[in-house]
Amino acid sequence: MKKSVTAPYKGYTPTIEYSQEDGCFIGKVLGLNLHGISFEGQTEDEIRVDFENAIDFYLETTENPENQFDGFITLQITPEMHWELYGRAKRAGNDNLNAWLVKELKESVLHLP
Repeated sequence: MKKSVTAPYKGYTPTIEYSQEDGCFIGKVLGLNLHGISFEGQTEDEIRVDFENAIDFYLETTENPENQFDGFITLQITPEMHWELYGRAKRAGNDNLNAWLVKELKESVLHLP
């Protein structure tokens, strides 16, 4: 069975798009703060192989390879702030504080819909 082009490899997940200008697929690993990992290929099979080779090279040659961001953030807030945020989420019609906070961050901080 063929492995998906965007499936993670050794804990790293690629993002891939087709470049009309270059006439090939261009990929990179998002969620790394210090290092950039990019790769390319003409076909899905080629880009998958180049992605895995890039990850292997990175892990073999980098003294302290970083982990890709996993999407989890731990915050320390006061109980009063926690209660206030929960109340705001409830008043906005959302029982899930995490979902409400993500929505608020997207809209207020990142300015995304």
